[in-house]
Amino acid sequence: MYKSLVLLAAIASASAFVPAPRPAVRTAIRAEDVDYEAQLNKLQKEAEERLDDKVEELMKNIETVGQN
Repeated sequence: MYKSLVLLAAIASASAFVPAPRPAVRTAIRAEDVDYEAQLNKLQKEAEERLDDKVEELMKNIETVGQN
């Protein structure tokens, strides 16, 4: 009787450290085929156009700068 009580107590205490079962979770990964090079080239072209416009604007005003 005493041995079975000790055995039950040992099993009960050991079960406290067993992790609870988790439901299986599936994760779906969406892989997108993004063309980063094309996006980068587009951004670079837009930036160069804005820079050219700004340079043109500054060149038009270069003769009048500093004259008052």
